[in-house]
Order: sequence, then structure tokens, then C-alpha cells
Amino acid sequence: MKTMRNILKGFSILIILITSTSCNERELFDTNFILPSITGLHSEISGSLSGKLTRQDSPYIVTDDLVIEIGDSLIIEPGVTLLFNERAKLIVKGFLKAEGIRNQRIYFTAYRSSWNGISFSSSNHNSLIKFCVIEKINPVEENGALSSCISFINSNCTLRNNYFRNSSNSNRSFFSLLNSYLTITNNIFMNKTFANNLINSDNANLRLINNVFFNNKSNNNQAVILINRSIYNEVQNNIFFRNSVSEEIQVIASEPQKILIDYNFFGSQSNDPYFWNFDNFRLYYLSPCIDAGNPARDFNDTDGSRNDQGAYGGPYGNW
Repeated sequence: MKTMRNILKGFSILIILITSTSCNERELFDTNFILPSITGLHSEISGSLSGKLTRQDSPYIVTDDLVIEIGDSLIIEPGVTLLFNERAKLIVKGFLKAEGIRNQRIYFTAYRSSWNGISFSSSNHNSLIKFCVIEKINPVEENGALSSCISFINSNCTLRNNYFRNSSNSNRSFFSLLNSYLTITNNIFMNKTFANNLINSDNANLRLINNVFFNNKSNNNQAVILINRSIYNEVQNNIFFRNSVSEEIQVIASEPQKILIDYNFFGSQSNDPYFWNFDNFRLYYLSPCIDAGNPARDFNDTDGSRNDQGAYGGPYGNW
């Protein structure tokens, strides 16, 4: 019996020590922020970086600008969380592969309340951002196109199966493209407030296919998408709903043969796309957006049926 009491006493002391240690580690973080892990342990990174960011060492606190230099590559594993300080930015001059998976997304978010965003500069290696959540961007400095929440200058990139949410920009657009080539498919853009346009495509080649644009607001009453001096811009099979803008798509200084805008759904109070909910934006079975996208075979859903408009239609809609 004495031996059993000693064992129970030792076990109680061990529980107290574990609880005390855990509390001390958790105090390292801002008490207003949802802690990135149960222990509060993290890795700090900044400056020039290449190689791989692993889930094992996640979450990462980005204390200052993080730069992928020309000729360098950075791979981010599924399940990684990057928490950016307020003035920190991700600058891509080389190659970025941030490829999560359906049940292990990659998070780009603020350590506290906001961060400075992502800039691609002369990155022509067709970077990939897939199965990511990018949120809480609010740039604090005015620096031309680079002060957009996410900017692409002389760069190539593919964006697929991502959530872009809960960001703001009082100076510029959310996305800025200049002399760049982008493919943006099966993404959700939601709850953003911006000064000008959500996406500003200038002298660019943009394919914007099967996305949802929901509850985004332009403070200057401009557009969701502005196409200027189009090299070639294709906007198809998207759903626009409850955006506070002057118009969904605006085209200026562009030749008609360099623009294809078709099979999009423009919602209103009397024209509802019927989402199941406003979290994942899947379509209710009575939605008018089902089988309403481009009927060409290349746009078919994964089951072989005609394209459903929105983020879950088309060959990459099974997410």
C-alpha cells in the first residue's frame, strides 16, 4: 500500500510539472492570439531562405522580411503554419512551392493582427501555391504596386484550391499583376476590403477560372477585377456574390480579341447562387450554378459532367 501511495504521489508531481511547463511556454505568445500549437514552441526565421520548411519545425514566426533570392527555391511542406510579424513580408525572386494537401493546408497568417503580404518580383519559374489559407494581410507602407497585399511583377505563378480571406488594404488593390503570367483556379476570395480593385491585371496574361468572389468591398467603389492593357485575360466559370463594388469586371485599354469573359455567375438579391453555407461555398443541389459553366470538355467536372460554376467545378474542383 505504501508503494502504491508513493507511485500516486510521484504521478501527481509529474502532472504539476508538465502543466507548469506548458503554461510557461504558452505565455511566450500574445494572449489575444490563438496559439499555433499546444506547447507554444516555434521556429524563428527571416532574411534570405532556401531549402525546405518542414511540418516538424512548424509553426514558424517570421520576424522580418523573408526572401527567396534569384536562383533559390523554397518548398513548404503540408501542415506548415507561418506567422508573420506586422512589418514582415514574403518576397519571392526565385521559386516557391507551397503545396498543401486537402486535410493539411499551409497557413500564411499574422502573428498578431496583420502582416505585410507577399511580393513576387521577376520570379519566372512558375511558382505554385496550392491548398493554402492566406489571411489577415494589411500592408503598412505605401510602395506602388508592391504595397498590394499580393503582387506579381514580371513573374509566373499558379494559384489553386486556396482560401484568400479577411484581409484589407487602404492604399491599393488586393492583387496586383504587372507584366506577369498567372493561372488562378478553384480559389475562394472572401471578406476583403481594399482601396481600389480586388484584382488589378495590367499588361498581364491571366487565366481566372472557377473561383468564388464573396463579400469583398472596394472603398473607392471600383471593380472586383480590372483588366488594363490585356496581353490575354480569360475569366470563366466564376461566381460573384455580395461584393460592394461599382462593377464586377471592368476592361480598359484592351483589344477585344485579347479578352475572354464568359460563363460567369453574377449574383444579386434576386439571383442567388445557393451556397450550402458561407464557409466553404459548396453549391446546394438546386443551385443555378450547377452544370452552368463552359460546356467544353476541357472544363468538365471530375465526374465527367458539365462544369459547375464556382470553386468546386472543373478538373481541379474535387477538393
